Amino acid sequence: MHVDSEFTVGVHILLLYAYIEEDKITSEIAAKSIGCNPVIVRKVFSKLSKAGLLRPGKGNARTVLARPAKDITLKDIFLATQEETVEETFNMYPTNPGCPVGSEIHDILYGRFNSAMNAMLKDLSKTTIAKLTSELPADRNRLPESLRI
Repeated sequence: MHVDSEFTVGVHILLLYAYIEEDKITSEIAAKSIGCNPVIVRKVFSKLSKAGLLRPGKGNARTVLARPAKDITLKDIFLATQEETVEETFNMYPTNPGCPVGSEIHDILYGRFNSAMNAMLKDLSKTTIAKLTSELPADRNRLPESLRI
């Protein structure tokens, strides 16, 4: 299955906003924490905002989670960052309709792949940002100097 890095970048971004309570997190700071380009962070940030997971701060205001961390699941983040269908996720390639296998394989597999996707989403819905935040060390919820700009 193909899940691109935007999903894990999205999780990382939301964990930063949930965990780092007092410092303002910019795309540059998030990019340093993640180890990627700030453009990627801004792209994912936009998707998270459109999905109602982040509320951008106006002016000097701090960006915040758009709803409580206990109400944001990994499923929410997955759906916000992944734009693929079941067929694309499982790479359903074109086949020869003249072949008895090729003409039927998509129909035979689609239900199973759809079931697998639904099982994954069900499992992702069980983990919240609050749960993940609780697994981080409670005494380190400030930005280290190395991440400050």
